[in-house]
Order: sequence, then structure tokens, then C-alpha cells
Amino acid sequence: MKFEELNNRLENTLTESGREGYTEKQEKLIKLSKQGKNQLIFTSIDQELIDGLHFISFMRAPEMLEGSPRVLWFTPSWESAREKVKSFHHLMKRTDVTIEIADDKGKIIEQRNAIFEGAEIIIGNPKRLLELYNQNGIHLNQLSLVIIDQAETLCKDPLILQAVRRISESLPKCQKLIFSEGTHNRLESFCEDICTFYETSEL
Repeated sequence: MKFEELNNRLENTLTESGREGYTEKQEKLIKLSKQGKNQLIFTSIDQELIDGLHFISFMRAPEMLEGSPRVLWFTPSWESAREKVKSFHHLMKRTDVTIEIADDKGKIIEQRNAIFEGAEIIIGNPKRLLELYNQNGIHLNQLSLVIIDQAETLCKDPLILQAVRRISESLPKCQKLIFSEGTHNRLESFCEDICTFYETSEL
């Protein structure tokens, strides 16, 4: 989706915030997303990347539909989840696309009910996402994209890795984009566990 088309779909939210086009990094990210392949991507997890991830998430879920979410986004902490949801809401404020949070500092019943009512995009930390999944609070059959950011941080905690692995066992065939700012001795085996095959790229 070209920048002009995305801006139109978002009712000029991008240009009103001072953006004139995608950055080079965002262009590369969108290209990788369009290829549909699983990717381990080494890059800095900065706002430029986060905005790019918002863009490709919207491209996968550009309108409100009944049923399951189409984008599931793992991020290491509840603070990180809330920051990403807040910036996402700002971009999508004039659309019908619903973004819901799943973080373990919020009330699980409220989050489960909000997701049941309809969510195209879910952003959360692995612990809460697994809790919701175990309570049948997230249906995964229509997923198109899974995003995992700060994978090198997730790899430091075996319990968090297990939570992501547990959910990934039930994922339908969909693209998985894994982002890491550096290497970790568990990173390769983690990627192999959740991806049948993946390519490695840099942004």
C-alpha cells in the first residue's frame, strides 16, 4: 500500500502529524511484509520501526470484520504493550479498526470481554496473552500476521519463551516477523521452534 493510499485510509492522520512518506526503513519493512515469508529481522526497536509495524498491521486488518483478530503482537512488558497501543490508537483514531491490549497489569476479565466483542489487532505481553489463550479468550483461526519484538529480551526468560511457544503451537499458517536488536544463545532455537522456515534480514 502506497503512502498516499494509507494516508487516505487513515483520513489524513499521517500528513497531519507531519509525515510526508515512508522512511527508508519503513519501506524495507513493508516490502518484507508483502513477501509473506517468516523473518528474523535485526534492527533497532525505535519509534520509526514501531510506526512501520503499525502501518503493516493496518494493511493486514484495514477494516472491522466479525471474527478473530488478524494481527497478534507480542512485546516483552506491560509497559511496552501500553505504549504501542497508545501510539496505535492515535494513528487509527478515525478508522473502525479495533486494537485491544492484553497486559498483565490490567483486569483479565475486562480484556477478555473487549477482545470477545471484536479486535482486529491485539498487542500484549506473553504472560497475559497465554492466560487469555488458556481461557479461550483469543481465537487464532483468522490470524494473518504475528509480530514479536525485542526477541533478545524475551530470550532471557525461559518462562516467557515457553508462553510464546505454547501459543505458537496453535497458530494457523501465517507470517511471523521476529525483531531483535542483538543476538542471544536461545534466539536461533526459539525461531526454529515457532517457524518451520525463516529468513534473516537487517533493517
